[in-house]
Amino acid sequence: MEGGYGICGICEICGFHLEVRVEKTRRQEIRELLSEGTWTLDGLVARYVVAKKVIVEDLEHIARSVAPRQRLLILPPVCEECGFRFKDRARFSDPSRCPRCKNEHLSAQRFRIT
Repeated sequence: MEGGYGICGICEICGFHLEVRVEKTRRQEIRELLSEGTWTLDGLVARYVVAKKVIVEDLEHIARSVAPRQRLLILPPVCEECGFRFKDRARFSDPSRCPRCKNEHLSAQRFRIT
């Protein structure tokens, strides 16, 4: 069912078939998207039309709540000028510039659940 979880059953009073749609939360949808593929912060912001801060908070929550066998991976950004890789980065917000050459042209960091 697109857009939510479906719950089906039979009404105990009249015997008619019932189908109730329960919408997924934004965090549930983001978690599903990240399980299916890789997304950037800007991609998620564009999809949900909310502030970056909201998506960053969602990613922080998702990282804490994924199943024990899974984890939220941060695929680090790379400086397009000098090639500096932001390895071991634990922050979900995008860096503004390269610490080595101060260039502001960085590839976007990407997220996925493995």
